[in-house]
Amino acid sequence: MTSIPRRASRPVLAAAVISTFALALGACGGGGGSGDSGGGDESVVIGYTGPLSGGGAAYGENVQTGLQMAVDDINKDGLEVDGKKVTIELKSLDDKYAPSTAASNAQRLADQDKAPVVVSPNAGAIKAIQQINDGRSKFLISAYTSDPAIVQADNPLTMMIPPNFESYAKPFTEQGMKHGGKKLALLGTQSEYGQQWTKAITDEWKKADGKIGADNSIDYATVSDFAGPVSKALSEKPDSIFVGGPSQPTALIMEEAKKQGFKGSFLVMDQAKLDEMATVTKLENLTNSVGVLPVKEYEDPGTKDFLKHFAEVAGEKKVATSETALNYQSIAIIAKAMEEAGTTSDPEKIRAAIPDALSKVDDKYKVNGFPTEISDEGHLVNPELEVTYLDKDEKYTKVPVEQVSDAK
Repeated sequence: MTSIPRRASRPVLAAAVISTFALALGACGGGGGSGDSGGGDESVVIGYTGPLSGGGAAYGENVQTGLQMAVDDINKDGLEVDGKKVTIELKSLDDKYAPSTAASNAQRLADQDKAPVVVSPNAGAIKAIQQINDGRSKFLISAYTSDPAIVQADNPLTMMIPPNFESYAKPFTEQGMKHGGKKLALLGTQSEYGQQWTKAITDEWKKADGKIGADNSIDYATVSDFAGPVSKALSEKPDSIFVGGPSQPTALIMEEAKKQGFKGSFLVMDQAKLDEMATVTKLENLTNSVGVLPVKEYEDPGTKDFLKHFAEVAGEKKVATSETALNYQSIAIIAKAMEEAGTTSDPEKIRAAIPDALSKVDDKYKVNGFPTEISDEGHLVNPELEVTYLDKDEKYTKVPVEQVSDAK
């Protein structure tokens, strides 16, 4: 591993192979267990609504695996809140990526299961849940999305986990031009999130005096043969290609581009993970790319043990993605905030305790760029954010990221 020297950064701030482990946790809508550590004086439900069936199932199960690993580890270590031993239970409901279903699930988890925290990994779903979490029912949203609109909503009971994706536009553009050239082809996903990414990259690329080809974004729900769209994009003779969406189709698009003779650079949006994509195609088909840093390349105190534990839980062939690792961290933060607040039931006090809790989380839970602060708007901040460049020798180089503001 090599690193590019870090510039001064200013804080503010899915998946391909179905997890059989996550399926065993109740992928059809049942609740995950709380491990073998029951028998405490009190129990608390952490709710999860995510895609556990259909096209987004692998992504949703990656999130669920991280949540369950954290719940099991916290219960094993022991959690005490206000003098009482507490057991955490993860309860998962399938929303099939539908925002309206996610909102209904969240309401059910808050009302029926008294969950003070509900996790959601879908920007559209989170926006729907934000309409109900500070009204009749109050609960904290643990939001796994890089869409800055989530913290721009001024919802006092939201904790946003990943970095703002707009921070990636500048380093992606710099690396893409450095290793490719000035003309960019667009082959991202047609989802709302994909189009937001496309706009961010397009704006930054133009700012750097680059040229943009036609938007050949792909609807993964209807297109499975990528030869045509790739051929159309390559007909414009691009130096670089923007790709992204779930890891599996993104890998196949890059494989097809290499097959058709593309020699330039790839800009891979954060939904796709390079190491996970390497389970679908040869790593050589993914080289000359800039993307998010794989979990295995982090050097946090708990990274190695986390990866070992993940392999034991999910199998050696499954790749630990940031969906798994960042949600693992987030539950540890929430548990520590409960300790600091002295309550498992008051989401406002839990949210208020997060700033103090961050410095007190055990090192074992720091696995993927652990945050050092939370912004007033509710965004967890890791000021040492990095992306990666995968070179032609299949080596990862860390690239520092200057983070943008979450302001509108």
